[in-house]
This record gives sequence, structure tokens and C-alpha cells, in this order.
Amino acid sequence: MLSGTAFEVYEFAVAHPGWTKETVSTALGYTIRDLNIAIGELVSRQLLQQPAPDVESYVAISPDVALSQLVDSDERLLIDLRTKISGHRADMAALVPTYLAARKRVSLDSSVEVLEDPGVIRKLLVDYGRDVAEQVLISQPGSGSSADVHEEGIQKDLELLNRGVVRKNISHASTLDHVPTRKAVAAISPAGGEYRTLPYVPLKIMIFDRNLALIGRQLHPEDRGALVVRDFNLIQVFINLFHVAWELADPYVLDGQDGDASALNGIQHSILNAMAAGYSDEVIARRLDISVRTCRRHIAWMLEQLGADSRFQAALRARDAGWL
Repeated sequence: MLSGTAFEVYEFAVAHPGWTKETVSTALGYTIRDLNIAIGELVSRQLLQQPAPDVESYVAISPDVALSQLVDSDERLLIDLRTKISGHRADMAALVPTYLAARKRVSLDSSVEVLEDPGVIRKLLVDYGRDVAEQVLISQPGSGSSADVHEEGIQKDLELLNRGVVRKNISHASTLDHVPTRKAVAAISPAGGEYRTLPYVPLKIMIFDRNLALIGRQLHPEDRGALVVRDFNLIQVFINLFHVAWELADPYVLDGQDGDASALNGIQHSILNAMAAGYSDEVIARRLDISVRTCRRHIAWMLEQLGADSRFQAALRARDAGWL
């Protein structure tokens, strides 16, 4: 916004061609210093211009002419930028057929590829996750991903389900006590996502349709490498293995501890069998890859449901109740 002084000086200059600083100072009552500041404002906005470089007087310019002088260069830059963006888009669009053809050749020529970089693996997941049309099958060892990972994946899974894609997930039974996993299951299951658990999940697998299987290499606990399988026959083997595990797995029960003594989940069955075999809490927890605290909480719940006062009595009553 123009200052009040600059506005008055501009108004005076328009109404009095041939004006000088002295005439303005006399008419408006401003000091020469104030006038110089106001004139500087007007010159910067192209509203006052010198007729010639060596002339100290100024000519008032109409606002529309001043505006065109101010924005013409910016408009040219904007046009140049739009042209540059259009060029980039055209270049990228021209590369799409080449990329698709190359990826198809990779699918035909390479049955297994090893990826070391987690960033490249994530990009591959995004790429194939965007194109999946039939099913996504996931087998996930471990006690569950972080809340941030689940939050990011929920929306993507819901989008897949809305497109009619089948989404099945087998996770470790310890995720029944993992809050982020439980929240994800609660959000996705109503839309058609299917979740089951096993006491032991041997492989980390993600299968997209019958086009790609991503297998965690798992050479050591910190190994983040992956095997990318594109061979149709190998992928079908992994699909068959997944379905076998799926049939053996227990449904993910969000309310599995609601007092129904007949509804044991997979990890509770395993704990009960280990108790009957005489294993200690520590050994059971280690064998099932859960914490001792979680193990004891499951045991306490089962003792309560069976009305047992000891582990031995619980084993006998569980056998009578058909739990074993």
C-alpha cells in the first residue's frame, strides 16, 4: 500500500504537470526529506518517471500503464515456467512406454532380483501397489510395525479394497496385543480386509496379483534386503504356501478376551499345550517370540476362564473342556 504522503504527492503530480519539489512542499506542507521518500515509493511502482536521465523532474504515469510495466516481466517469467513444466511433462510421458516395456522385459528375463536399498524396495512397493488389480497377500513376522507405518498403510489398504482388491494378512500371534496392529485391523476389516495369526510366521512375503512377490531375505535379524520374484511359476508356489498357512491360521479376534472360554486364539492354544508339556513361562515366551509378561497375562486369563488354581489343574480342566 502506498503511504499517505505518497498518495497525496501522486494526486498533486497528476493535477499539476511541471510540478517541482518546492511547489509540492509549499502546497502540501511536507519537508523535502518526506517528499524524497514519497517520490521513491512512486518511482518504485512506476507511477512517477523521469522524462530523461539527466532531468530531475518527474512525470505522473497512469496506474494501468504502471501496472503493465510492473508485471510484464513477471508474466513473461510465468509463461516461461509453464513452458518448462509442459516440456518436463512431455519428456516424462514419452518415457512411460519405454519404462513399461523395460519392466516387461525384466519380468521375462529375470526371475529373481536382489534389492539391498530399503528406499528402492519402498518405491517398488508403491509402484506395484498402484497397479494391483486382483489381490495382495502379506505374511508378516514380528510383533508388529510402528503406529506411523500402520497409519500410512490404512488409507492405501482402504483404497485397494474399494477397488475390489482382495487383501489378506497373516501376522504373528503376538500382534493380538499390539495396539497399532489392532487399530489397523479395526479400521480395515469392516471394508473387507482379512487378518489371521499364527504362533510362528517363517517368511516375510508380499504378493501382488501373480506379477510379483517380495520376499524378505532375513539372512540375520537386521537384514533389510529383499528378493524380488517375477517368475509366474515361483510366484504361484508362494501363493500356494500362503494359502496353506492361511488355512492353518486363526482369525484375528479383536475381542478375544471377552469371557468366552471356548474362543482361544492361536497363541493361547500354543501356550496351553506348552503348559501341559511342563514348560516354564520363560521357555514358552521364548518359543513363541512373545514377552514373559504377555505370556503370563494369557495364562492368567485361561486360569480364570477354567476356574483353575494351578497350572496343573488348568491342564486337566482344559483337557476335559476339549481345549487340548
